[in-house]
Order: sequence, then C-alpha cells, then structure tokens
Amino acid sequence: MSEAERPGRLTNKPICVGSDHRGFALKTRLADWLKTHGYEVTDCGADGGAERVDAMDHALRLVDEIRAGRSDFAIGICGSGQMMAMTANRFPFMRATLLHTPAESGPAREHGDANMLVLGADNTDGAVAEQILEAFLATPALGDRYAARRERLAKLDIQSR
Repeated sequence: MSEAERPGRLTNKPICVGSDHRGFALKTRLADWLKTHGYEVTDCGADGGAERVDAMDHALRLVDEIRAGRSDFAIGICGSGQMMAMTANRFPFMRATLLHTPAESGPAREHGDANMLVLGADNTDGAVAEQILEAFLATPALGDRYAARRERLAKLDIQSR
C-alpha cells in the first residue's frame, strides 16, 4: 500500500497547488514536500517567478480542480495570500483559509472544513509553511454543530441573490 492510500489520509486524490509569481518559490517547495510525503500534485501555475502573473487567474484554476472533483484540497500562494483567499471564497463550495501558523490549521480544518490552504509568500518562512501544510493535511473536520455550520455557510451566497 502506498503512502497516499494509507488509512487515515484525508484524501487519495491529487492536491492542486497554484501561485502567482511572488509565490512561485514557496509553491515549488510545498509541491516537493507533498511529493516526498506520497501525495500526487496537480500544478496549476505559475510556471515561474520572473514574469508577473495575476493571482486571481491561478486561484480560479484551483477552484476549477475542486469543482470538477479532481482534488479535495488546494494550496494557493501569492504575495500576501489575500487575493487567493478572496477569489476562492467567492464560490460557495470553497472554504479557503489564510494561515500564518501551524496552530491555526486545527480550527480551520476541524471547525470550518477548510479545503484550500492559502499562504502569503512575502511573510511565510518555508519551514513554517511546511509545518502549516502538514498540520492542515493531518486534521479532519469535526461533525456535529460544525457540519451544520458548514452547510449554513454554503447557503449564504445563494441566499444573497
């Protein structure tokens, strides 16, 4: 049994990663971390850090991977993390969370069932980013009142129209 098929893993699907130019180096590092730990990775760009690209375009590619069911989890990285999170959270099935510490991963996953980890490349050390990612992927969502909260959250966008 491969590491990706181990019981207790939150997903056996590829994890999609995407960034703008400022997040390219951190995206590459985290993609390598995922592969080292037995995960398949779908790279949604950027393809380099030299040429300026819009974070929104790559966030939308991550959203498409989740929407299509090809991935259960996405990782989005841009300079501050803000544009990745704001773009993804426009979609009711996305629960993007901008994290700064490994300790924030627990509540984001347990209480909010976050399906997209967002990081700000300009203010997140690579080693800390790996710790955040590890905690994010190791934490299952809790049920009970948190499941009801997630359902309510998904309906908010529909109710506002």
